[in-house]
Amino acid sequence: SSGINAEYGGKCRMLIDENEELGRQLSQGRVAQLQAELALQKSANEEMQKNVEEMTNFVLQLDEEVEGMQATILQLQHQLKSSQEKVKQTGEKLEREEKRREELEKAQAEEEDKVKQEKRRRASDEDEDTGRRKKEKGKGKNKEGKKSKHKDREAKETE
Repeated sequence: SSGINAEYGGKCRMLIDENEELGRQLSQGRVAQLQAELALQKSANEEMQKNVEEMTNFVLQLDEEVEGMQATILQLQHQLKSSQEKVKQTGEKLEREEKRREELEKAQAEEEDKVKQEKRRRASDEDEDTGRRKKEKGKGKNKEGKKSKHKDREAKETE
């Protein structure tokens, strides 16, 4: 029994040693695996940090471009406002000039109407004067004509 115990004791030590060795191997394998995972994680972190830096630089460039565009937009807004004011002033001036032109055209038309009326009045006055002269001449001719007819009758009667 002591031999069996010694045999079992030896086998147990051997199994314990084997377990310890397997434990070390597993532990070393696990450590190696964890070290490999850690190396991959470090590499991924470095890549992400590089990407973050690139994105930061890109965002800074965009920010500068946006500031430049905002300055351009402000300048263009100022130019637009100035142009709109000029258009408004020009429109108002054009309206005033159009109103003045209409007033001048109206005054010119009224003056032309007065001139035409004056010409008609003068023509009418001339026609009246001409008519009176004709009537006066006609009366004179009628008197002469009556005298002449009267003389002709007397002459016929005396014949």
